[in-house]
Amino acid sequence: MSQPHIEYQYDAYKPKMSPTWWLKSGRYFMFMMRELSSVFVAAFVLLFLYQLFLLTKGPEAYATFQSSLLTPKFLVFYAVAFLFSLYHTVTWLGVVGRVQVLRLGGFTVPPKMMTASTFVGFFVVSAAIGYFFL
Repeated sequence: MSQPHIEYQYDAYKPKMSPTWWLKSGRYFMFMMRELSSVFVAAFVLLFLYQLFLLTKGPEAYATFQSSLLTPKFLVFYAVAFLFSLYHTVTWLGVVGRVQVLRLGGFTVPPKMMTASTFVGFFVVSAAIGYFFL
């Protein structure tokens, strides 16, 4: 006598996770802030590209847009975008030594030296751009 065929229904394990799970740990919070920073950087780039587009529409259109950028909401946006872009830059340059391996012949540059060199390069280029525009 044969056994009847029984089909089993299996449900995948789905852990319950709160939408605010990342607020429970400082490391997760800072990670999420770094991810959020890219949104503000992208918004600033789009705003900059729109400014370049308005340059092709004539001085009146560009001047009108320039005056609208001096409103308090845009000044707050610029401050937030600046702080987020600084945070994004510092956190990215801080991991370069771990993700970029530089070999010169048989010598491997130590990760701390790679990280330090990226910060030095960032400050040198920033100072050169500041000198050029100021």
